[in-house]
Amino acid sequence: MAVPRYSDRVVPAHGEADAPVMLVNEAPGPDEDRAGIPCVGRQGGVIYREARESGWPWALEAPAFSWPILDDAKGDPDYAARLRAKAGFLALRARHVCVTNAFDRWPRPESGDKAFCEPAAGDVLSGANLARMRGEATPARRVLLVCGRLAWLACTGEAIERPAARENDRLSAGELATINERLAARFTHAWYMGHTRRWSAHLGETRAVLREVAAAAGWTAAGGARKASGR
Repeated sequence: MAVPRYSDRVVPAHGEADAPVMLVNEAPGPDEDRAGIPCVGRQGGVIYREARESGWPWALEAPAFSWPILDDAKGDPDYAARLRAKAGFLALRARHVCVTNAFDRWPRPESGDKAFCEPAAGDVLSGANLARMRGEATPARRVLLVCGRLAWLACTGEAIERPAARENDRLSAGELATINERLAARFTHAWYMGHTRRWSAHLGETRAVLREVAAAAGWTAAGGARKASGR
């Protein structure tokens, strides 16, 4: 496994304190490092598309558009408009979902030309990283989406067994209790989703879970409102 060389830039959680859902992905990539926002590149596009396809009411408030990535910037006359639409969706997302990572800095290999490698397990399990995640798991967070092996490691403190077989699984009461104790959290519902880049591998199952997430979060059809706050 490549030895990571971390960016100096921290990519903090993106989401308001009263957002009821917390999504933990694995680590920022170059797009996230540049923007300072988790899941803003291709994986952000997956979240945008599947939130809408699964009927999340607040996501349907956003216009339909093609998610822009930096590679599209040259030669696309609609790129600026797509960036504006993306910014609008990210603002909506922050009201409803706190998106974070198992580790908060972009890991790059010490050698080679790859743009990304996994953060070291010891760094994911460090006391400083745990303290960060505890601060992000505010009392308002009721629903947890664990997206990837390292997200599982960060949330539970243990390696996941047979992660591919667990994708789209609702966590057991014991697993939920372990996470709540570790993160000093109050989650009432949680699923292991697999890394966001794997959501398309089981689209039917993924969308079924995301509809359950909407119900657990209390999102209604009236303007994407949240039952708990009436917003």
